[in-house]
Amino acid sequence: MTQATMEKPVTASSSTSSYDPYASMGTTDSVSSESSAPAEPQYKLVIDENVVEKISSKSAQKIDGIIDMKGNLLSRVQEGLGGADKTKGVDADVVDEQNAKVDLDIILEYGKSAVDVFDQIKDVIGKDIKDMTGLNVIEMTVNVVDVMTPDEYADKNGSDNDDGQSGSSNNQ
Repeated sequence: MTQATMEKPVTASSSTSSYDPYASMGTTDSVSSESSAPAEPQYKLVIDENVVEKISSKSAQKIDGIIDMKGNLLSRVQEGLGGADKTKGVDADVVDEQNAKVDLDIILEYGKSAVDVFDQIKDVIGKDIKDMTGLNVIEMTVNVVDVMTPDEYADKNGSDNDDGQSGSSNNQ
């Protein structure tokens, strides 16, 4: 697959002031001897921000001390409909071809050291992003948005579903 670019081609007629991007298409007589040599292929790897977010989210699941990632309204709607938000609690920005920034919103397990968990996050997520994409994490912000015990988290998630069911049975 070739990629069209809007760069001005180097031809014998390049001294004219008007630029016609379609001048070289379909004609061979206007091509100079300079462009008869095969062009060097251009290769470019583009990593989408969503990929960095997904890698970060999956990597965070491996870290002891993180109960869950804190999602936004869209995440809660997706989960309510039976889906799963694979990038919940993560926002990434691919700065350029070599660097990325990552923001995480985590729910810390009660009794765990936020500093120790932060150090693990930096090591694990930074390494996974580098290994899988080649991008360096140049900035990482970890927001501890809540702290819970595993039992509190289970009760909260279970009670949300139970409240909806019991509320509908009370109305009948």
